[in-house]
Amino acid sequence: MTTDEDATDSTTNTAEQGSTVGIQASHVENSPVFHESTVYYVPPDASASEQYAVGLNYLANGVPSQARELISKAIARGHDGGEIQFHWMLAMLSKRSYRDLTTEERNTVDRFTQTVHAYADDEWKRALQAICELLSCLTEVGRDPGRALQELHDLQPLQRDQIIQHLDLVLTGGIKDSLWAETRRMAKEGRFGHDRLQRVWAYFHPDPIGPRARPPAEESTTLADRIRALVWSCMFVTASGYLGWLALIHAAPLPILAYLLAIVAACVAAHSGREWRYRVERLAAKERAYRGRAGTDRTPDDGFASRVSRSFAHYFAIYVPDGTDRPVWLHGTRGIHKALRDEVVELYREDRVSVDRVNWLIRHLVSDVKRQWKNGSLWAFREHHRTPTVVKVSCVLALLALAPLVAVVVVAVVPTAPFSAVVAFLFALASGRAVAVGRLRIFCERQRYAEEHQDHEHEEQSRTDAYRRWKAKLESTRPSEGEMEAWLNCDKTMVLNDTLAHYRLSWRDIIAYAFLQTPTRGAKRACMPDGPWRFSKYDIRLFLVTQDGVREVGTEIEFERGILNNQDRNNYRFDAVSSVYVARKSPVSYTLELTLTNGPTRNIQITDPELQAGSKEDVETLAKINLDTAGFTHTLHILEGIAAEGKTWIDRDPRGTGDSDPDCQPSTVSDLGDTLAFHIASRSAERRDTTV
Repeated sequence: MTTDEDATDSTTNTAEQGSTVGIQASHVENSPVFHESTVYYVPPDASASEQYAVGLNYLANGVPSQARELISKAIARGHDGGEIQFHWMLAMLSKRSYRDLTTEERNTVDRFTQTVHAYADDEWKRALQAICELLSCLTEVGRDPGRALQELHDLQPLQRDQIIQHLDLVLTGGIKDSLWAETRRMAKEGRFGHDRLQRVWAYFHPDPIGPRARPPAEESTTLADRIRALVWSCMFVTASGYLGWLALIHAAPLPILAYLLAIVAACVAAHSGREWRYRVERLAAKERAYRGRAGTDRTPDDGFASRVSRSFAHYFAIYVPDGTDRPVWLHGTRGIHKALRDEVVELYREDRVSVDRVNWLIRHLVSDVKRQWKNGSLWAFREHHRTPTVVKVSCVLALLALAPLVAVVVVAVVPTAPFSAVVAFLFALASGRAVAVGRLRIFCERQRYAEEHQDHEHEEQSRTDAYRRWKAKLESTRPSEGEMEAWLNCDKTMVLNDTLAHYRLSWRDIIAYAFLQTPTRGAKRACMPDGPWRFSKYDIRLFLVTQDGVREVGTEIEFERGILNNQDRNNYRFDAVSSVYVARKSPVSYTLELTLTNGPTRNIQITDPELQAGSKEDVETLAKINLDTAGFTHTLHILEGIAAEGKTWIDRDPRGTGDSDPDCQPSTVSDLGDTLAFHIASRSAERRDTTV
């Protein structure tokens, strides 16, 4: 997504009162981050095993619809087995209740349960059998769930934990109650596992843009300048040579000696003079850069240049060397501060990048200035470009000796050829001055370019090393998709636990429930190619359906810090839900409109087309992925059922028989659940003790 650094960003919110804005995109602040990854990439010529592998990634990372599609394709191509079918079943039921399955999907599941015996006898087959037993308990009235719970309990942690995670909406009522203590414990322990608080920031940090360094300005001297200097040099040599010839034919030793000494003095003066002049100019240029005024930034407040200025000001304010007063530090570095700021703006402005992508460079530059300040090398250029005394003395002495030596030669040769000697002297004097000016400029520019080119290479290498270090840190710190999904699931589990505790409900009281997750306004967002969007702040809507009505709880999750806050609650009867409508303004823009009889229509923005603007992938597929991740389909199914049928929706059997489908013999489930919960907790304690 591009960023307009020349114009002030203006994002308009036209949402009416009573609306919940899921995301309001901005082109400047919190720009979407698109990471480079192959987690969800399916090559055009992918094999069945590769399709299955990507399907597993989708399943583990909270996108079961894509997982179902890819795993089904792999199975259709002959990639089959107990493990494959186990994950296909999880993908079929993940983030869905049994009511959400279509008739065709239920028939497919029923047919599959009849063929489980054909697979090899291993942990995957036993896990499949446990799923089939759980489903049988849901679909067969009066069936004792004891066997299903025992089979689930006896599974290895790898299979059992996946079943509990992905069949979360299928296992309700008493069955859920028996597993809830373990689920809650795992969520509480897993919320901040794997250094979450120290790593989540890296997921939302944009990929740094590559290092750049300002190249040295090309030599200002042109070919014409060099030709003129060559012509003047030839003319000077000719005129000087003529004077030397006149001195030679004069045959007096003093003029000849004076002429030879004049040549030596001229060479010494030229060599030391150009060195002196170059050092003085370079020192003055460096002083201007290091002692310049901070200046006034006239760029727009939200422009790229202004954001770079704020970033430099921030880091210079906090990277104060130890033992140095901040005012002294800021005053002493104001010139280099401005010079570095101008360089960064010049180097990256044309690409219209977010300042977050160049902050690594700003930090590196400021820390480098701090390092030089501490070790005293910040002003080392003064010593480096200081003109040595020997250079100054040799230049002055050479010039002082040159004048009388030339006078001796001229006085000696004028009587021999008065007119030509005077003309040659004047011509040598004029051309000598032109040669000195021209050659001195060419030399200074050539030396300046060589020195700046060397500095540029050193600086470029330094920035490249800093870039690689920062990129490596991001890559090593950035959580995986699976970790992000697991942390979010843990947060939602704790929201669910707090809600049950607040209303003093047990799972036997819950008929159905649904989570709807949307980002809050101003949240940072990032995604992998073909993956779901993830946000730094979520608005989690939990809908609990009981015999008495619907309890809706909204909680804001600060995902980077793992904080749950700003909880609001709404309770309404079944007949209070007037209508549920999905407004699809475009193929990628969905808004859920929930209307109650005693309140205004509430609009919940689920997806936003601006989030797809920077992606090259199929936007409709990405919208489908994000709807799936948000839990939209299941939530909509529940709310539409309540709006259409009211309380009679509870009694409708998911198989269409008209029989109710509670979790089979509540009293039996209750007793067995307490016992099973004790066994699961004991086994978990044993595993923890063994690990320790």
